[in-house]
Amino acid sequence: TPHALHREHTLMMLEAGRPVLCEKPAAINAKQVEDMIAVARRKNIVFMEAMWNMFFPATQKALELIKGGAIGDVRMLEADFGFAAGFDPKARLFNPEMGGGSLLDVGCYGVALAQAVFGQTPERVTAMGDIGQSAVDEQAAMILGYKGGALAVLHSAIRTNTKHEAWIYGTQGMIHIPCHFWSPDRIILKREGQPDEEFKYERFGNGYTYEAIEVQKCIYAGKKENEIASHAKSIAVMRTMDRIRAVMGVKYPME
Repeated sequence: TPHALHREHTLMMLEAGRPVLCEKPAAINAKQVEDMIAVARRKNIVFMEAMWNMFFPATQKALELIKGGAIGDVRMLEADFGFAAGFDPKARLFNPEMGGGSLLDVGCYGVALAQAVFGQTPERVTAMGDIGQSAVDEQAAMILGYKGGALAVLHSAIRTNTKHEAWIYGTQGMIHIPCHFWSPDRIILKREGQPDEEFKYERFGNGYTYEAIEVQKCIYAGKKENEIASHAKSIAVMRTMDRIRAVMGVKYPME
C-alpha cells in the first residue's frame, strides 16, 4: 500500500495480534514510525521495516568487510537511485496525498545504507530538491555529514534515470556495489597494490525472500525485532529523511 497508509494498516494488524513486515519507507515521518513501534512493543508482536537492500547477502558482506577494517576508516559514501516515470499527478509517485516524491520512494535506500555504514545519524544535513508541479520532490540531492568528518553523497529521482550504484570509500580502499545497489548480487573490494576481489551471490528467490526469512526467524525465535532492520534503525532513517524534507521544503497534507 502507499506510504501514507502504512501507519493505519500496520496499527490495524498489530492491534489484531498479527506480526507485520512493512514495506519501506515504514511511514511518512518519524512520529508515525514511533507510533507503530510503540504499539508493536505494547502488543509484544514483531514489527519490521522491509528495507530490502539491507537484507541481501552482498550488502551484509560489504558491512562485514567494513567492520573488519578491510578499507580502513570509512570516509565517504556515494549512492544513487533514479528512474524516469511519466508524470501523472494522480499516481502514487507524484501524489502528495500518497506520500509521493523521490526521497521516500527510492532515496530511502541510500539513507538506510548510510545509516548502516556509518552506524550513526548525521550531524549535518544539506539537501536540494526539484519540487515539481504536484509539490513533491521529483529529484533530490543530499549531503549528510557525520561525526569525524565522514560524508554521504546521495541522490534520488523519479523522472531521471541514474546509474543505481554505490561506492564506499575508506582510508585503505573502497567497496563498489554495482547496479543495482538496492538489490545487489555482488560487491567489489578494491585496495591499492592488490587485485580486486569480487564477492558474488546467486540470487535466492525474487529478492523479497531475504527479508521474509529474517522476519520469520524473529517469529520462530520469539524476538520482537530484527537486528538488520531494528526499530532504532528505522526511526533513525526516518528522522534523517524528515530533516532532508525540511531542508527541501516538502511537507505532506497529513502532517
